[in-house]
Amino acid sequence: MTIGQTVMLHPQGISKFKIISIEDGDALIESLVDSPGTYPFRVQLKFLVLAT
Repeated sequence: MTIGQTVMLHPQGISKFKIISIEDGDALIESLVDSPGTYPFRVQLKFLVLAT
């Protein structure tokens, strides 16, 4: 996975996120939906799946 790709947290997930940065096996991701209360957060790369 690379910076800028669209990912989900589960293969059957609905919410999509964009990878902002990658460091030490973790990705900083942010929601593609612009809504109040959303913020970037870190998740391990092994838990992400590419969005189709």
